[in-house]
Amino acid sequence: LPGWQSFYQQYGDRVEVISIAQDAQGAAVVIPWLEQAGTTFRTLVDQHNELGKAFSLKYVPVAVIVDADGRLVRPITGVNIGDDGFRAELEAWATTGDVPAAWRATEAPEHRQLSQAEREADARLQLALVLLEMQRAEEALEQLRLAVKADPGNWLIRKQMWAIETPGAFYHGPVDYAWQKAQQQLEDEGFLRQELR
Repeated sequence: LPGWQSFYQQYGDRVEVISIAQDAQGAAVVIPWLEQAGTTFRTLVDQHNELGKAFSLKYVPVAVIVDADGRLVRPITGVNIGDDGFRAELEAWATTGDVPAAWRATEAPEHRQLSQAEREADARLQLALVLLEMQRAEEALEQLRLAVKADPGNWLIRKQMWAIETPGAFYHGPVDYAWQKAQQQLEDEGFLRQELR
């Protein structure tokens, strides 16, 4: 977020920056991150993973970059605002309106209907959201585990499970990617392997 905030401060008169937080626990856990980063651009909360379903996304961060006419100028794929190359392309586009050649050459993810397993995973995510609203976190976690079993490659759902199980790894300090990798390995050798037998 700090990188996007600095971009917004520099180019906010030319482009609109809107972040979309994908968090099953809603705005209450998102707002402290925004406040800590000092963001002044708008943020929407996609609690139900509508963006992920619409664009076949299973991970974050991604960027949806559209021009003033609402046309997608770069395929929706992963981004890192801290990457000097991407930042230079973004700044050039914001300044000139010319779409960088690298964006035109970027291959877009496949847009397709959700598979049966993906639909099951989403249904379990939606049930988990209802259970969370009812303060039934353990039952919600069980639904998220079943969702991960159905669609183990869906990092959006997997990270929702982790954020509820181990909030310290998500909401206190920088993102701990080493912890996430270790957790994935434990799950792959644990409850996900049991499902495959």
